[in-house]
Amino acid sequence: MGSWEAFIDNLKDEAGKLSKDELKGLVKGAKSDSEDFIKRQGRKIERYLNQLAGGKITKDQFESYITDIRDLTTMEALKLSVEAKARAQRLIIGLCNLLIEGLLGLL
Repeated sequence: MGSWEAFIDNLKDEAGKLSKDELKGLVKGAKSDSEDFIKRQGRKIERYLNQLAGGKITKDQFESYITDIRDLTTMEALKLSVEAKARAQRLIIGLCNLLIEGLLGLL
């Protein structure tokens, strides 16, 4: 298990703000997507989660990076095929719900 996964597992979430399994699935799914752009974004998310878990970046820096990924993915989705657009849209929703609203709310 990667350090970011252990970091997520160790967060206390009494209010149920973060679906830890859904977040792990989002990152793993993006990293293994057939669309290169989505795959690159998944690797970036994993890198930033590891940096956050290791204390190498702040919560604010992490939020900025994730917001950038969300915005880039939104722009790129316009160019993708219908099937890839749907996967990109799921990534965008996951970034907003799981990382920005869920994870950052616990830090």
